[in-house]
Amino acid sequence: MSESAPPSPPTDSGPRAIKSLDLNIPDEALQDEARFAAYLQERLPFFGDVLKVDYDPGAGSLTLHNRNGDTMTKFLNNALLALREKQGQARAQALLHYLNMTEAVDGAGDLGKVLPVLKSRSFVDVARRQMMQAVRDEPDPPQFVYLDEAEDLVKLFVVNGETTVSYVMTSTLDRWGMDAGELAETAQDNFQKFLSTTGVQIVKRSQFQYVEVDGQFESSVAFLPKFWAQVQDQSGGAAPIAAFLSRDKVFFTHENDAQGLHLLELISADLSDVPYVISPDQYRWEDGKWSLFKRVGRTMQ
Repeated sequence: MSESAPPSPPTDSGPRAIKSLDLNIPDEALQDEARFAAYLQERLPFFGDVLKVDYDPGAGSLTLHNRNGDTMTKFLNNALLALREKQGQARAQALLHYLNMTEAVDGAGDLGKVLPVLKSRSFVDVARRQMMQAVRDEPDPPQFVYLDEAEDLVKLFVVNGETTVSYVMTSTLDRWGMDAGELAETAQDNFQKFLSTTGVQIVKRSQFQYVEVDGQFESSVAFLPKFWAQVQDQSGGAAPIAAFLSRDKVFFTHENDAQGLHLLELISADLSDVPYVISPDQYRWEDGKWSLFKRVGRTMQ
């Protein structure tokens, strides 16, 4: 029996078919952030109002552009953790929630989920330029809520959702009727409750130590004065020196430990394979505050 001729290609000028989005996203697409991002980039355009998806591997984020010109940045790590734990309809609902272009963080209930995060000042500056570019026709573009923490370091605030982490913007803060100081107090209380579940582990390696929390909020230990006071006591009163390399990599020693400081610098110098980079520099803790201790030359690619 002879094979039939292949069908003729369509001659109309209609849109090309694209691969459909399977809301019950397959396990193989959830192996790592890059595969998850590639899957969504390929299948998400024209799902709902989404027209385009940009992937930033350095930040571990997707920026979704919809047909109305709106954009929303989604971070992949939380979504991966949540989606891997779900199957069937529960996974589909979690993915829909993750893709919600109009995700709201307006309700008072979200205040209980606000946590402080440490970022570089350049993160805020770059993100602001990106947002202004995306909403160039908007007379009053959204702004991050943040407080200065130390030279080149700032404290931002996120709503820690099930599958997403959303930054608190000034418009949301206005709707909550709070100022940044009040938000910082709320976030600090929430972080203490969060740590009562996750704990803070100190792992010792050679002449330095590092922090383990949950793989997401390690850098937020910068905001725990009692923790660093205890570290200082254990160092005989020598001021702790910390490197907040990324959101999940915080290494520290003390100011009198020359070998430890040298090893810390070696670790900090190459961040080419480290996601969610904050800073390679070393910071000194004293009297409840951080100050720049030493700049570290980076070899980031």
